[in-house]
This record gives sequence, C-alpha cells and structure tokens, in this order.
Amino acid sequence: MNPIFTIKRRYALDEIEGLGYFKSVEWVESIDSTNKQLAQSVRERSKHLPALLVADRQSSGVGRGSHQWWSPDGCLMFSMAIPIESSEPASAKASTEPLVSSALLPLRVGCTIAECLEHFSSAKPMVKWPNDVYISGKKVCGVLIEVIPKQSLAPSVAIIGIGINCAVDFKAAPVDVQTNATSLHEWTRPGAIAPASTEDVLVQFVHHWIGLEQRQRENPRWLLEHWPERSLLDGQWVEVKHPAGVAKGLCLGINEAGAILVQNERLEVTEVLAGTIQSFRPL
Repeated sequence: MNPIFTIKRRYALDEIEGLGYFKSVEWVESIDSTNKQLAQSVRERSKHLPALLVADRQSSGVGRGSHQWWSPDGCLMFSMAIPIESSEPASAKASTEPLVSSALLPLRVGCTIAECLEHFSSAKPMVKWPNDVYISGKKVCGVLIEVIPKQSLAPSVAIIGIGINCAVDFKAAPVDVQTNATSLHEWTRPGAIAPASTEDVLVQFVHHWIGLEQRQRENPRWLLEHWPERSLLDGQWVEVKHPAGVAKGLCLGINEAGAILVQNERLEVTEVLAGTIQSFRPL
C-alpha cells in the first residue's frame, strides 16, 4: 500500500475513533464479506457495539437475495453493527447504549448516504426507496441490511452493509452495472483539488450518521418531514414487488412507518413496508 494512503487512512480512522460513536473500528485490506464477519462477531459477542468494519476488497460480498456484491477497486465497502430498539422493553433496559429506531432505519441509512455524497457531488444525490442512492438517475450506492434477533438480555442488532462507488472504473463491470451505475468521481464539484477518496467519504458519512441521529432525537419527525426532498420516486410510476404480489402505480411517498405508498389507476393505495423496486419512470 502506498505510504501516503497509509497515513491518510490512519488520520481518517483516528478522526472516526475520536468522535466516540463506534466502540470498534477496523479497516482491512481483504475479507470475504464485512456483513458476514460482523454478524459472526455479534453472535459470538466478540466486539463492542456499535462497530464499524471497512474492507478494500471483498471476495464474497453479498447482495439482496442470491446476488453477489460486485466489489471493484475504488469502491468504499463497509458494514456497521448497530443495536436497534426491540418491541420487548427488557432489551432496552438491559442496554447501556441508546438504541437506534428500527422502523425507519433503512430510510435513515439512505438519507445519510445522500447527505454525505452531496458534500462532494456537483449533482444532488437522491434516495430510491428504501435506501439505494442515485446521482442523475444512476446508482452510486447500494445497501443491504440484515437483523440479528435479540440474544438473552442483549438487544437486536442491525448489520448494515454499504457499498459506495467513489472512483470506480466500470470497464470490467457486468453489462447491467455499466448501464445503470455511476461513480462519485464523475460528479466531482468544480474547483475541487481532487476527487473524494474512500477515506474522505467514510469520514463524512460517520459525521452525517451521528448528525442525523441528533436531529431525530430533537425532532422525531425529521426524517419523515425531509424525505420528500430526497426521494427519487415521489410522483413517479413505480412497480414494487412485495410478499403479497406486485404494486403498480403512482408513488405518493411514504407513511409514518416508512412504507412506500402506491396508488393504482383505480385510486386504490397499497402500502408496501418491505419490497423491491422492479422499475420506475416519470409519468
């Protein structure tokens, strides 16, 4: 590894550790999957939480369903293990740390990433429900969230895997990735000395993650009130696959629980709390 990059990385890690949010912070050169490793650590209770694990390369990164996570050079790949609130009061009482609300967690992740990337981008990043981030209609970041149920007196834990294209060359990428993805360096702000590095983006993300948490504490409706200005889908025609079928129609936004609202041509509204956006387009 280039010594300059080593020094920059050390500064980045020192700044993140100095913020005091994460109790465990680690950056490795290669790993099978940051999500898998953090999940294993949570089950074994071998790490203090919240925990952050970053990797330069992943050999077995996982995506939604059976998809593998394409892990190119120039992609910031990291996972967080975050204790989340449970419906059982005992878990909250047993925890010595404040718990993150689980209901709107996917939306919070997406909005944090979009806010972070706006710091570097000449175009406004938008969130495709619930948490993928796009710039100018192309995907710049993917997210995978898994939940490990509470164990004994310990709270449930969300494993949040994030991949941000910071300086990715798509020439060797699968065809669908070349067509639908973009990289942050393609949107570098005019006058910037250099495109944002993975270290720059990670530090900004952690700052924004902590900042959004504070805003939510001060105003529990903050995320719901600001979602429309970040939503890529509001007012667009969408097709959403969910456990009960497929909802097609006009996206009206979200409800209090973070479910996407889809109005069909008969003006019937379907609330989808968990699902996959199969397609979307302007009306």
